[in-house]
Amino acid sequence: MQVAAVADVHSPKYLELFKDALAKVGRCDLFLIAGDLVLKNDFEQLPSVISAIRESYEGSILACFGNEEFEQDRGRYLAPEITWLEDQATTMEFGGLRVGIVGSRGSLDRPTFWQRTHVKGIWQIYKKRAETIDSLLSGLEANVKVVLTHYAPTYETLVGESEGVIPEMACRRLEEVIRRRQPDVWFHGHGHKATKLEERFGRTLVMNVSLPASGKITTVELPKMVGVERFL
Repeated sequence: MQVAAVADVHSPKYLELFKDALAKVGRCDLFLIAGDLVLKNDFEQLPSVISAIRESYEGSILACFGNEEFEQDRGRYLAPEITWLEDQATTMEFGGLRVGIVGSRGSLDRPTFWQRTHVKGIWQIYKKRAETIDSLLSGLEANVKVVLTHYAPTYETLVGESEGVIPEMACRRLEEVIRRRQPDVWFHGHGHKATKLEERFGRTLVMNVSLPASGKITTVELPKMVGVERFL
């Protein structure tokens, strides 16, 4: 099973880079987007992103919201081509392989200044969201488990970003969730300047799939990453 994952298209800013990257992707069974499809809530750009994907891929597209898909306009992003996972889990079958996907915007160790001053209860929101991801993984019955968040679940895949702002880009508490639940792969974005894009925590591979950071669509063949015990 071949999975393609990307984040931070920020259309129209990186739309041409996105199209070039799509042209280099081979066979793909599932396409995942870890948020920030558009730039600064420009929801009118969403059809351009979808159209670019549909030029070469006809299968399922799953996505989580990023910080630039604003909360008040969630309804503007609903489209039949995309299944949005907002603190939700779903399962899909691929040739007898049951794949479970948890999707969430993610959590932060320290809300941004704007969030702290404009969003009531933001500290509790992020605490609860981390707990929700943990709970969803705990109840997920699948051979392969995938997590898709916009914010990073670790600081390790944000190396290269300014150290002072990393707590506002990630939730290191989610490392505990990774170690406890051991999903097979955790895709995230948001780290445009990161120079280290992968880190392992036990069986879990965490991957920063931000388009500006990698310059490509990240592809993973999931069965190769799965331990034998998941199939017993």
